Amino acid sequence: MNLVISAMEAELSATIAALQPTEVIKYNHIKLYQKGTWLFAISKIGLVNAAMSLATLINDYAIKTIYNVGTVGSLKKTMPLLSVLLISEAYYTFADTRAFGYTVGQIPGELSSYHSDKALLALAKTKILDSQQAVLGSSDIFIDKAEYFDHIKTKFNNKIDVVDMEGTAFFQVAAKHQLPMISIKIVSDYLELNGDSADSQFEKNLPKASLLIYDVIMKFLTD
Repeated sequence: MNLVISAMEAELSATIAALQPTEVIKYNHIKLYQKGTWLFAISKIGLVNAAMSLATLINDYAIKTIYNVGTVGSLKKTMPLLSVLLISEAYYTFADTRAFGYTVGQIPGELSSYHSDKALLALAKTKILDSQQAVLGSSDIFIDKAEYFDHIKTKFNNKIDVVDMEGTAFFQVAAKHQLPMISIKIVSDYLELNGDSADSQFEKNLPKASLLIYDVIMKFLTD
């Protein structure tokens, strides 16, 4: 089975409306649909929800490929609203156990960072010609305070391009199970202090992002 997993129902709304997959009534904590050999799952927001949902699905289904498709907030104007991003690398933005010998962004005993599968990344580049690569930072913190921006910029040497609240957890679970995964993100809002409200940007752009997500998914479903 191929798995498309997103955090929010609204992110997959255009896809569900167009494809009309069958809803699988099986879990209380995951909304799940199936069409042929493709599963479409909604994990809910947050790192724990992401990890728990993906681990459950891997345990219950013979998943062979994972596509995390969703929205992100951009920290850089070079990655503008509604651009399509292929996540090349991902970190836990607020993990910091350097006192114990780990690198910033690394969970103790785990990988220092996570990467999209090379073959899937190469394939995505051929299918989504207007995409660009980006580095993702994930946390359970909404980035809206000066100290958060400063932490991300200084601790990671300005390496983090976009942020979300699930992606790196999906990567960690996929890596634990040695399953190929790619994360493809649509920029729904631009995050900056004293700028336009990220909430208002997100609400305005989410329907457009959902249509772009559908377009991205269809590029892989047609294989």
